[in-house]
Amino acid sequence: MTDKYEFLAELPIFANLSPAALDAVAHIAREYAFEDEAVIAYQRDIANRLYIVKEGRLFARSLDDNGIARDTYQYLPGRWFNDIWLFVPGVHTATIKGTGRQGGRLYIIEGPEFVQLLKRYPSIIDELAPAEDEDTHYGLSDNAWIEAQKLKLRPRRTSSSVSGAMLPEERIELFTRRSWWFLLGRLVWPVLLVLIAAAILVVTPTDTGLERVVKIGLPLLMTVIGTITFLLRLIDFRADYFIITNKHLTHHEFELRHFRIQLVKVPIGQVQTVEVLKPSFLANTFNIGTARVTTAAIAGVILFDNIDNPSAVKQTLDRLTGQYKSLESAQTQAVMRQSIEKHFGLRPQLTSTEDGTAPPTYEPRAGFVVALRKRFGWRVVEGATITYRKSFFILLKQVALPLLVFVVLGILAGVGISLDFSPLALSLIIGGGAFINLIWFVWQLEDWRNDIFQLNDRFVIDVDRRPFGFGESRKQASIANIQNVDASRPGFLPTLFNYGFVNIDTAGTKSDIVFDYVPNPELIQSDIFQRIDEINRRQRIQDGSSRREEYALLLDVYRQAMEQQRIPQRTPTEIPEHPEDHEEI
Repeated sequence: MTDKYEFLAELPIFANLSPAALDAVAHIAREYAFEDEAVIAYQRDIANRLYIVKEGRLFARSLDDNGIARDTYQYLPGRWFNDIWLFVPGVHTATIKGTGRQGGRLYIIEGPEFVQLLKRYPSIIDELAPAEDEDTHYGLSDNAWIEAQKLKLRPRRTSSSVSGAMLPEERIELFTRRSWWFLLGRLVWPVLLVLIAAAILVVTPTDTGLERVVKIGLPLLMTVIGTITFLLRLIDFRADYFIITNKHLTHHEFELRHFRIQLVKVPIGQVQTVEVLKPSFLANTFNIGTARVTTAAIAGVILFDNIDNPSAVKQTLDRLTGQYKSLESAQTQAVMRQSIEKHFGLRPQLTSTEDGTAPPTYEPRAGFVVALRKRFGWRVVEGATITYRKSFFILLKQVALPLLVFVVLGILAGVGISLDFSPLALSLIIGGGAFINLIWFVWQLEDWRNDIFQLNDRFVIDVDRRPFGFGESRKQASIANIQNVDASRPGFLPTLFNYGFVNIDTAGTKSDIVFDYVPNPELIQSDIFQRIDEINRRQRIQDGSSRREEYALLLDVYRQAMEQQRIPQRTPTEIPEHPEDHEEI
């Protein structure tokens, strides 16, 4: 570890890291050895790690579609590529091989591990800031630094519920609200109403009592209506926004009439087309319009309506969907190569030089607080299973009466003592009532705790239990059958205290599953989408596994036939000098 630490400390990219930060980076850097002509990375394969040459040399060659070499370059000890891949997966633009008779060694830092490190210790990001002197560039590259900032800084315009609903690996690519011009248009009527009220107050005569009532009462009523409408429309504007992350497309809509929040979220992979609409001269003048996003999800079409610069939505989604498709293709190519190498029993190109033992992890001791959080927490993660409970406001509603009874019993006890009631009778009455009420309180508490919703790597589960084993009902649906996940916060209190409903539309079950009165429904929605992505990825790998094995076997048989020279030639190798001497066919 000391050798690794000292080597990384000399690299310009990590030169400004503190000793503690450098030690943390050294723990996630893995050392590998390679031989001469070993392929470190293939062109068009997925790239999601940083490569640092320690010993030897690497040679990169890029080929175009015609197989002609276009770019060649080499990496000497102390060089690295490509730090942007630590944050944004990409595609290798060249095939990279090891050179030299003695082979060499390199360090590899996996992108997801590095991102998790920065999320645990955000201060490291500032130490990676790019800087230049006369001879050397220190820190991250400019593009990597931009991506690193997205990990540290949530846009200030977003609410805390937005940040809380994002997955650890999500980054905000675009955040926008409706245009300020749109807001001004909606505020014209309430502002005009207040101005009319002021005009009435000025010009209305006050000769009679009725005129004085009209002069004061009517403008006051108009002012109150205008002010309330102004504030409500301003709240409505602030609560409506659109977000594009590297994982999802989100439309957060606040319905003022019903005072509820509706959240529509669609994975980036389901985006099909994006159309920009600017329907009028004023819209083109002020660059205001609508981005119409067609998706393969049940949500169908999502409208980013009345926003500034709607072309930015199209540009962002075109870039992200292009990245998604290229990464899917790169991942498929890499998996097919692994299947062929496995079939032919080929040795890995890189050999780990470390002992393979991970650094010790220290789990927190299961003290009282940890046990209490596990028993009553609203979101408890245990391995691949996440358990959710209803909001604490539902618990307060259920135990409100027992708590009120405790207060009443306390008052009665005080009154009984002041009136010199018999201590024995008072103790029996108050003690018996308190005991019965305590049973009622514990029953309500357990009734709240036992009603759980669970999400594992295969199912979503709704469990409704009666306390102390007096009955249970259970509903579950396979994650593979989920068609849509809708999150909402209906009403004033759910919107204010961030709890609501998660509706899960499924295929093949008698009824859909609803997670009701759960805190932070947007986060639960993101959790479910993440599991859907994982199971779809596993399903694609599993479905293609047998097919890739057949391809590898076909190549093996073809190779055998070629070695035995049993396959006839299909293309002529010689062209006659005088084609006119040959008969036409």
